[in-house]
Amino acid sequence: MISSIFQTLGIDLRFIVISLVGFLILLYVLMNFAFKPMVKTLNARQDKIRGDLDEADAARSRMIALQRDYEHKLAAIEDEARDKIQGAVREAQAARDEMIARAHQDAAAIMVRGQAEIEAERAKSLAEARNQIVDLATMMARQSTRQNLSAQGQSALIDDAIAKVGALN
Repeated sequence: MISSIFQTLGIDLRFIVISLVGFLILLYVLMNFAFKPMVKTLNARQDKIRGDLDEADAARSRMIALQRDYEHKLAAIEDEARDKIQGAVREAQAARDEMIARAHQDAAAIMVRGQAEIEAERAKSLAEARNQIVDLATMMARQSTRQNLSAQGQSALIDDAIAKVGALN
């Protein structure tokens, strides 16, 4: 029945079988010599692309890690710089406070020395004044003994001595 349909259509069954066998042989040859190397090349290329992507991800991860490390180091450097600046400020304040305290001590010592010098000068001036008074009194006593003076003469002698003492000051 199938052969009669093929005959009616003018198709030779041998031609179909030979064409089918040729097609299968061509398919087998293409599969072994064309498609397999092509698939192998595509797979190799796909593997290479995956490897490159994995390598890029690894490089990105390393870059992110390096960036974090850099940021941590930068923060540590900033903290260290801030600590050094604060330490320098504290040292400067301590030095300033020490200088001020030393200046106050020096000023107090100068004041004490000044007071002592003033007291010494006052005592010296008083001693000189006493010596002058004693000298004047002695001189007056000599003059009064030399001159047997009256009360009016003694008063004039005292006025003269007072004038001399006023002239000395």
